[in-house]
Amino acid sequence: MFWNNLKVALRNLRKNKLYAVINIAGLSLGLAIYVFGGLLVEYERTHDVFFENAGRTYTVGSVAAADLDVGVNKMGSTFSAVGPIIEAEVSDVEAVARTIGREMLITMGAESFYQQLRFADAEILQIFDFDYLVGDASALDDASGLVVTESTANKYFGSTDVLGEVITMDNEFEFYISAVIRDVPQNSHFNSLFVMASDLEILAPFRALGRILDYDMAGDWSNLSLGNMTYVMLPQQLDQQWLQSQVDGIYERQVPEDTKEVIASLFVKPLSEANLAFWDMIGLPVISVISLLSLLVLIIACVNYTNLATAQSLGRSREVGMRKTMGAGRGQLLMQFLVESLTIAAIAMLVAIAALELVIPLFNSTTDKVLTLNYLSTLPWLLATTIVVGLVAGAYPAWLITRASPIDALRDLARKGKKGSRVRAVMIGAQFAISAFMLSVVTVVSMQNEKVKESSYVFPRSEVYTLGRMSPDEIRNRLDTLRHELEALPHVEHVAYSSQVPYEQNNSQIDIAMQPGDEAGKFRVHYLAMTPEFLDTYGIPVMAGRNLSRDVSNDERDGESEVANVLVNELTLEKMGINSAQDAINFRFFELDDESALREMVIVGVVPTQNITGLFNTDKPWVYMYRPDHLRIGSVRIRGGSTMDTIAEIEDTWDRVIPEYPIQGRFLDEVFDDVYNVLKLLNGALAGFAGVALALALIGLFGLAAFMATQRTREIGIRKVLGANSLQVVRLLVWQFSKPVLWALVIALPLAYIASKTYLDFFADRIDAQVIILLSSGLAAVLLAWGTVAGHAIRISRASPILALRYE
Repeated sequence: MFWNNLKVALRNLRKNKLYAVINIAGLSLGLAIYVFGGLLVEYERTHDVFFENAGRTYTVGSVAAADLDVGVNKMGSTFSAVGPIIEAEVSDVEAVARTIGREMLITMGAESFYQQLRFADAEILQIFDFDYLVGDASALDDASGLVVTESTANKYFGSTDVLGEVITMDNEFEFYISAVIRDVPQNSHFNSLFVMASDLEILAPFRALGRILDYDMAGDWSNLSLGNMTYVMLPQQLDQQWLQSQVDGIYERQVPEDTKEVIASLFVKPLSEANLAFWDMIGLPVISVISLLSLLVLIIACVNYTNLATAQSLGRSREVGMRKTMGAGRGQLLMQFLVESLTIAAIAMLVAIAALELVIPLFNSTTDKVLTLNYLSTLPWLLATTIVVGLVAGAYPAWLITRASPIDALRDLARKGKKGSRVRAVMIGAQFAISAFMLSVVTVVSMQNEKVKESSYVFPRSEVYTLGRMSPDEIRNRLDTLRHELEALPHVEHVAYSSQVPYEQNNSQIDIAMQPGDEAGKFRVHYLAMTPEFLDTYGIPVMAGRNLSRDVSNDERDGESEVANVLVNELTLEKMGINSAQDAINFRFFELDDESALREMVIVGVVPTQNITGLFNTDKPWVYMYRPDHLRIGSVRIRGGSTMDTIAEIEDTWDRVIPEYPIQGRFLDEVFDDVYNVLKLLNGALAGFAGVALALALIGLFGLAAFMATQRTREIGIRKVLGANSLQVVRLLVWQFSKPVLWALVIALPLAYIASKTYLDFFADRIDAQVIILLSSGLAAVLLAWGTVAGHAIRISRASPILALRYE
């Protein structure tokens, strides 16, 4: 019986080639997106599972305080002081390890370059069972030992036989290679740029960092940078909930009160979720979003198939009536139609898999992921998906056509009731509601991202060449010499130094108060250390007062200064309750340090409120001060001319003034792109999902319109004989499909408004007329639907009434 039904199904596909192609194309597209989304979600959820202790290893993160105002929610990192406290107070844990990422100047032989290192406690090698080519898990027991990956050893030494090779850091501190490990697989948080600054290449002893920086990191409550990870490995019998309760107690007992103003709590999460730290940080549940969008696209594809199959099957009512008259039972007929549906689903799945075999390598090459379609492990899931899709999509058409009595079926009454039309209208509306929702949200996201890109040009992105690594004393002592040499170059306009440049996601803050000792009235502001040339370099005007100057003693602040002249932005004045920029000049306020000591600050100038950190950060109150001991990056403003020649001159000047350290230069454009690329990735993914969803809806509407127009051929012929013109016929057919599309917009647009508003809340500079944009997107969806239906309607309306009435 099954083989007979399969033959009938294939014969019916050959007979109705157009509808077969439409059905297979729509389902294969939906299945491809669904399977791809499933593979991506599984890939992200299975990071680090190849480590033997992954199932009982957890990371400790921090929840940002509500009033911190740094544009983040949860951070996968925490302070270095937390790890030793857990180890000392929680005796049941098996191991605790910390890592901190740092870029260091590395010297190997005569070659010097900057390299990202991961400083880690020796217990890191107990928690993670790396594959050792040379050495063993005791490699970090020595404070001078280094662990390098296989590719790093080959890159720098041409071999993995490098045990004992000496590496010098910052021209002073010698280390030796004590172990070589195989490269960590790509699906590890160690290689996630959203978690770490770079792939894992070199592990160095954590305690060596204190020696290099001359700073005790064990009790550090100040550094919360990306990649400052704390790992805790538990015995098998203990779980995440238990560890969370222990960490909650540590937060209450051990975290200093001023630190509690920065982080509201500590949280514990499994190691397998560590790679999602960035999305947790901005509050976007990316795994849930991918899963939901993939499922929505598949639902649209199934609705498409159900809609078209329902309309098509009603045209086979006489066939059903004849089979029932010849003795076929309803179960046999149901089986026949379900086999047809399963056949189409199976063909669609094969097409989807073929498409994924082409798409996945392209995706991997552009994202550095290693997504694979492993048939041995995914075959049961693929088969189950095919069967479920085939049964779900084909169940309603099969039930509807087989419920009619033989007499009604032979008289073709099965398709003349209104109930089937209402069901089809609901399904059309549902798929267009989803499509219009996604199209509207993507339109808002795209326009907001474009707004971000345009607003970023408030700073001279393409004209400023930044110079990193200004912190070492050997460089800082020669900054004035370097500035004078650079300013002498013919195409250099300005040279400035600062603690950060625009778009960098740094969030240095201080607490200030209007009156001495006013702890209750203090509030937090962001601060930027800079030289006086910073404003001219970035084109920031002074609205009132003056710029800072090298010639005024109180303008330059050192660590011991009790009074310092500063600049503030307009938002700072607003928080201070000062209404006029001119009134703020010479206004005095106080900085409170960790011990609530007072440092007096005097406002000598006011600048506009500009979003220094940019992108999804909101506008913040800023204080600008001339503080030489906090300068870490240079900015060179280049005027028109040969840019590449000027860059070469800058590099030559650097090598002449600071020969011990290689130059680290890049344009401000690249700093912006580092952060903006995240938005581009998000926008591209959403646009892809929305495009597929809309294409599926239009494909389904095209097929259904073609079928329904054919079904109404005789009706249209009669209408034309009775005097109806072509425009009236077109309006009749178009309106039939317009009603479900219009009520779909009524549902979709409010939901799209809520979703897009949530996204816009991430940004300080937002697009206007959000409602108009959403309505325009809805109108575009309606016009696309009308255009899809109109082609069939025009063709039918122009047909001769005689041919229509002779139909069949």
